[in-house]
Amino acid sequence: MLNHYRIIRFSVPLLITVLFTWSCTDLEETPYDLVTPGNFYKTEAELTAAVVPVYNGLNQTQWGDYMFLQDVSSDAIVVPTRGGDWDDGGTWRALQLHSWDATLGFVGGGWGNTFGAIAKANSTLDALAMAEQTDLVKTYVGETKILRALYYWWLIDLYGDVPLVTSSENDPDNPPSRTARAEVFDWIVGEINAALPDLEENHGSAGHGRVTKGAANTLLATLYLNAEVYTGTAKWAECKAACDAVINSGQYQLLSTVADVFSFANEGAANTEYILTLGHLPLDGVTSFRHMATLHYNNIPASPWNGFSVLTDFYNSYEEGDARLDQILVGQAYVLAGPAAGDSAFDRQGNPLAFTVEFPLIDANESAGPRMLKWPIDPAMTGWFSGADYAVFRYSHVLLMKAEADFNLSGGGLTELNHVRTRAGLDALASIDADAILAERGHELLWESYRRQDLIRHGKFLEAWTHKDASDGAHRVLFPVPQSQLDANPNLVQNPGY
Repeated sequence: MLNHYRIIRFSVPLLITVLFTWSCTDLEETPYDLVTPGNFYKTEAELTAAVVPVYNGLNQTQWGDYMFLQDVSSDAIVVPTRGGDWDDGGTWRALQLHSWDATLGFVGGGWGNTFGAIAKANSTLDALAMAEQTDLVKTYVGETKILRALYYWWLIDLYGDVPLVTSSENDPDNPPSRTARAEVFDWIVGEINAALPDLEENHGSAGHGRVTKGAANTLLATLYLNAEVYTGTAKWAECKAACDAVINSGQYQLLSTVADVFSFANEGAANTEYILTLGHLPLDGVTSFRHMATLHYNNIPASPWNGFSVLTDFYNSYEEGDARLDQILVGQAYVLAGPAAGDSAFDRQGNPLAFTVEFPLIDANESAGPRMLKWPIDPAMTGWFSGADYAVFRYSHVLLMKAEADFNLSGGGLTELNHVRTRAGLDALASIDADAILAERGHELLWESYRRQDLIRHGKFLEAWTHKDASDGAHRVLFPVPQSQLDANPNLVQNPGY
């Protein structure tokens, strides 16, 4: 699993090696141990080391507050309380039942961690601006700008109006106020379009995981997909054009089966469906958490946390024969790794373990809820550390965005929708409507942090579902500004309804 293509993960040790080597030079030589933008940002290794902290902000999509806010507040994913496990003061229920307030830790973490990633991007861009502007430097500047734009997309999606900070130099006596959501949207679009010419179509196997033109255009399409929510004005033609830029690039295609998408055999550049990827290793600090979050304590020797499950109504919405159901565990459970792999699994009381579709939100038992094995168990797993890669953007997302854009423009989109459906083993539909698009996106992109956005865009986020009554107001389509931020910054104002 120590694949050479995950250079983003190896760049920090490389940076340490470079700095150590320079610090041992002769004292009569130029003192290169005093690292400055003028003498450091010259080689690809040095530039990679500079942007690693900015890329690390993407980790929130795989495991962190961004993912929790997007997925656990939706009709697809839930974290039931099982005895004393996963109660955590009711925080997970607050997300699922739409009863959060400005003090909820996830709300504060989503804001703080994302602005932290933006601060790293600003510092990196300020430093790179002082380096010689070679084509190589411009490429890394472009990648960093796309990442900063992506983080701002997260913020306007979650919180609406947010401070727009684009420099590492700020006045501590006059902290920034919020900028209108539509204005930040326009700024993000401008940043993406300005950076696109400097980006690469691909980075080859050695640069898998870096931002490309395809990633930038996918981000642009996703913004346009939700433009009416963000700005009040739909931009379906622009969404379709950005999708076509990805499709016509010739860089991406659907893999043959659903299982192929997440197979370890197809990790790295071989995965033509992954557009922007978080590369993982079975090592502490660079690992995937998904298997630990959802599997039962006894599914693997590492003793997972028995948490994240699929909601009953959502599970029942799948069509019979959908291959994506094979990624959801229900009924008799088995040991999935270790010496007993393949044996029937048992709960902690010694009873046969069988995951149930129907279950309560509180006082659930150990077997409550379907579990997700979308990302398979890593055969090279060490302890509980998994090297399963995670795609921030996948090609099927692009096809389904184009389907939705075409449908809203002219009633089209059936070809792209059926392309994804038939890959999942389903019959092609004869007609298309908004409900079919929403359902297909939900089933294809389960636990990939799109469901909340999709429900809001389709006007269904405030409705009742399995354990949740109808939300208590339209203000729930945004999260509140964290109370800690209001306390620290007198120039911020709270979102209406909180």
